[in-house]
Amino acid sequence: MNKTWMMVGIVIMAACAAMIGWWGMEASPVAHAADSQGRLSSTVNANTQPIAMTSTEHQDQAHARAMSQQTWLAQALQGFERKSGNITEFLQAWSAQCTDTPKQCDEQLRAALDRYTNREFATQMQRLLAGLPAYEQAMQKTILSTQMSPRERYDAIWKLRERMLGSDEAALGFGQERAYAQDQFAYGDLLTQAANMSASERQRAFADYQQQQSTTAKSIDGAVGQYEKAVRLMLIGVNDPAEQARIKAQLRQQYLPDDLAQQLAQREQQISTQQQGVAQYQQELAQLNQEMNSLKSSLPENTWQQQYEQRLTALRLKHFP
Repeated sequence: MNKTWMMVGIVIMAACAAMIGWWGMEASPVAHAADSQGRLSSTVNANTQPIAMTSTEHQDQAHARAMSQQTWLAQALQGFERKSGNITEFLQAWSAQCTDTPKQCDEQLRAALDRYTNREFATQMQRLLAGLPAYEQAMQKTILSTQMSPRERYDAIWKLRERMLGSDEAALGFGQERAYAQDQFAYGDLLTQAANMSASERQRAFADYQQQQSTTAKSIDGAVGQYEKAVRLMLIGVNDPAEQARIKAQLRQQYLPDDLAQQLAQREQQISTQQQGVAQYQQELAQLNQEMNSLKSSLPENTWQQQYEQRLTALRLKHFP
């Protein structure tokens, strides 16, 4: 399945979830018809009473489920209105909730938005959902040059969204992603400039960067992400292992709680030990290859190959028992 239809599928599946919720608010004509048929059967023929009761119970369960989903739908729309910008997450949540057919779910979502109190928000959502399939098709046909920088490529994609969906609708659907992308580009600019900065200048620049970060970016990064960004920035141009360890220890204390800092310090020590072991192995392997290559002309091929394999196996067992 290509990317276009995957997205269209997400949209439809997400719409499904919305439909279920709305259906519970107002019993469908099908449910009323089935209920009336059950009451008629119980009046005309007492022998069919158990069947009518079973049908009614089934309808009651379906109605209760629909009511529960309708409540979920209302809350989800309110939540998205308060914190919009991630339409994919919203539609995936709908998909998980919906139990009707995609067509029915799509109809229910449209109906729920028709009934939504905030008409400006509901109208934007309707335009966004209606435009998503065409936008994905346009994305499939868009070829971005490999000569473009990541920022230029993302800006081109955003302009396509605004053209296909509308400026407000693009922000409603993908605003969180855009905020995070801008944050990453700003951090990339900071890394580029770091080589010409002193340690204190980097610290001040990183503090300014953090103040400008969006709530979304801070939430995605978390404490460990902030620490790792600070480490990457502060270690540019620092080659001395002891100085690197000192900087990391200082940053762990600054950005992480004590228990997490201790866990991360142990993990980093393990990684450092492994890296040293790999470096030592590669050094001894290069020495082995040099020695064996010097013997290649003086030994029979089979003898040389046997000696090389024996020494190589011994070297591997030494470093990776």
